Amino acid sequence: MTEWQRGWRVVLGSALAAGTGINLLFNVSSIFLPQLQEETGWSLGQFSQLTALVGVGSLLAAPAVGWTMDRFGFRRIYALGMILIASIYIAIAAMPLVPALYGFAVFMVGLIGLMTSSMAYTRAVNGWFSVSRGFALSVAATGLSLSATVFPPVFEWLASAYGWRAGYLALAALALAIGLPAVLFLVKESPAEPRANRTQERDEADGGHFKTSAFWLLVVVIICLNLPGSGMLSQMVPMMLEEGLDSSIAAWGISAFAIGQVLGRLGCGWLLDRANPVRVGFFFTLIPALGCFFLSQTQGSVTIALAGVAAVGVQQGAEIDLLGFFIARRYGLTKYGSIYGWIQSAGWAGTISGILLFGLIHDLTGSYALFQLGAVMAYLIGAFVILAIRLPQKGRLTG
Repeated sequence: MTEWQRGWRVVLGSALAAGTGINLLFNVSSIFLPQLQEETGWSLGQFSQLTALVGVGSLLAAPAVGWTMDRFGFRRIYALGMILIASIYIAIAAMPLVPALYGFAVFMVGLIGLMTSSMAYTRAVNGWFSVSRGFALSVAATGLSLSATVFPPVFEWLASAYGWRAGYLALAALALAIGLPAVLFLVKESPAEPRANRTQERDEADGGHFKTSAFWLLVVVIICLNLPGSGMLSQMVPMMLEEGLDSSIAAWGISAFAIGQVLGRLGCGWLLDRANPVRVGFFFTLIPALGCFFLSQTQGSVTIALAGVAAVGVQQGAEIDLLGFFIARRYGLTKYGSIYGWIQSAGWAGTISGILLFGLIHDLTGSYALFQLGAVMAYLIGAFVILAIRLPQKGRLTG
């Protein structure tokens, strides 16, 4: 029986869960910003500070969530996360807009939402695939990209017709009606524990991965990728509106971003199984640098704006493939969650910085252009750091 014959249900379930978990909120939350700003009078910089609390919660929770998945199994943690995140969405929809209360709610989104993030579904797919691991990861991750392509116009209509609170209720419904059943009935634990060789045992024992250069290089890479990408995604609609687009076209900016993610994920995943993974990572990190340059030179052009956003989306799509693939290839799966958790925690530090800087720079300069040019440099640094990572040959670490 081939890997796809035995593992296709896991890929399908992971795709459905990925498309309705916490990452969907990140793709549509900027749609609610104009209404929230009108209702509260808070500035974009203030919203950036409050939104950054999602990252604070995730940064603090990532290592513990990863360890818990290794200790108790990722599937039950994944299912519990879907229930809890839906409950938080409902609470946000029902609560009054008070800064302290709203800030606490978004902090809890980050703290709990990590249980439904890429840490869970990449662990599921990695356990069932080895030869076709890169492409399987990319297919699973396209669930998020496809949902981010289809849902932004729907959420824009929903928010315009019924308000931003209806958008949060819709997020809760998707998590409970699609994400939770997918985890319970399609996603399964690995068929067998991976066989560890001596290198894997040494690296995983007692936090030995902290002593490896690959771990710290991945930390630098994830910060360089998350800082610019998360900043732009957090205020995608306001950024498009500033370019002279109306709200309906601006929402399509998120869809263009998601289309780029689909192309990046599938292309990167396919190449990871067939070419040097380090060179693949380098190439897919150069693309968004070009996209950010386009965004800084948009000058009201819808075509250039959407092309630039799509180019950034290409790397954001490839990121999940690369991180999950590199960790599984270098360290195996026995402590996959713990290692992923620490690296993702560093990534959330980059995310928080990006969200804060994006809003702050806009408040200080009245434009997003300076951040967009800084993003070019961040992606270039990340691309060249990837070239320094050394991975074992295919098959050295099994599972």
